[in-house]
Amino acid sequence: MSRQAYGSRRRGDLSVSRLVSPQLGAAMLLVVAVTIVGLAAVPASAPVPLQMAYLGAGGSVWMTDAAGDERVQLAEAQGFTSIEWAPDGEKLALVRGALSGDEGKEIHVVRADGSVMAEVVEGYAPVWSSDSQQILYVTNFSPSEDGTEQALKVFDLQDGSDSTLVTRRWVSGLWPIERLCWSPQDNMIAVYVAGLQMEGHFVILDRQGKVVWEIPDFVYSPDSFAWSPDGQHFVYRDSGEPFMGGEEPALKIARAETQEIILSLSQAGFWPRWSPDGEKIAAFLWQEGGGFRVLIMDAESGELPFQSDRVFGDIWNSRPIWSPDSSSLLFCSSEEGETQVFLMDAHGALSSIASGQHPDASWSPDGTLIALAVGEERTREVYVVRADGSDLHKVTDGWMPRWRPPGASQLPARQVCGLPILGSSAAVGLAFAGTMALRRRLGNAA
Repeated sequence: MSRQAYGSRRRGDLSVSRLVSPQLGAAMLLVVAVTIVGLAAVPASAPVPLQMAYLGAGGSVWMTDAAGDERVQLAEAQGFTSIEWAPDGEKLALVRGALSGDEGKEIHVVRADGSVMAEVVEGYAPVWSSDSQQILYVTNFSPSEDGTEQALKVFDLQDGSDSTLVTRRWVSGLWPIERLCWSPQDNMIAVYVAGLQMEGHFVILDRQGKVVWEIPDFVYSPDSFAWSPDGQHFVYRDSGEPFMGGEEPALKIARAETQEIILSLSQAGFWPRWSPDGEKIAAFLWQEGGGFRVLIMDAESGELPFQSDRVFGDIWNSRPIWSPDSSSLLFCSSEEGETQVFLMDAHGALSSIASGQHPDASWSPDGTLIALAVGEERTREVYVVRADGSDLHKVTDGWMPRWRPPGASQLPARQVCGLPILGSSAAVGLAFAGTMALRRRLGNAA
């Protein structure tokens, strides 16, 4: 390549290389330097403070950061008993009404800044759609001798409609609906209702409210059911009827579309929980005296890669909670009057991270922190501890801490050509000035 082709392309008789004067060269170097400083000073993904909502005195609703330094009240009313974040982290469904019973409850919808978003509807058990635009809920229960009908309704936040999917008497009609489970794809609904005595049943419906399958098996608890993360399967504990000469208990996995039982395991663990990655299922295997062993099974093959040797205490007041990355389980164990919060990895390595009275634990969305509410009912305290058990500190008085999901407004700053818009205005200004100076010199040279 010739010298002229490489470095001396000409405009008239003026070489472009001659346009780079010492002054302009210095300006260009300054642009580069400031840009580099801007990149170093403003990260492409600025960290977002973790926040949680919780219930305070009198059933008031608050939000705080993980340190407890910034607290704001989200609802002026009191008497709330439940908090449900929308997946987008921008709004909450709050249930107001008595803790016991299902009469006279109402659902409020507020934004994360505390402003009211929707009018109150009468009902309970709100479940958000995956796009955070609809709420599935059940109407209040008013018992009658002949049995009571309850309706499943969908409240649409976009158009304000409140449509009824189905109204019917569920199972015996003598007990209220205890749980609603919308599938991850929003196309199927699982409803749990207690029977005449201690038995309970799950009813599976499609998105239009049509009954697809009434699971014939006896399911002891509403907590004994879980959808797979992709919504293609569900797992439940069939409690069987061993005392009546019937089948033994089993843990069953069914295909949602066909209701075909594809796995039935004799290790009938309580409280099955699917891992977020969809590969594993954790459950508690009941032991004599009310204790339990921890089971982890392969969701596809049904094999048990892990069962704890240790027996933990009080199966009825503990549930397995998967970490967001599916690597660890969080659960509680009550022994000799003390309740400990344990962390266990998929291979059984165990560590105690905290202890307290009636702890209610939950993972932060990024898996780095754990929130704990401890103490007696309505006089509890909220603590936060790191996942490795360090830095345990009190955040506030209250209970039912619920971490805010990482919503759209919490995403990193938008980028252009790899440069964050925020923090680069000085570099952009210098680049613009340098460009204008270059254009003026070209104009003068012409």
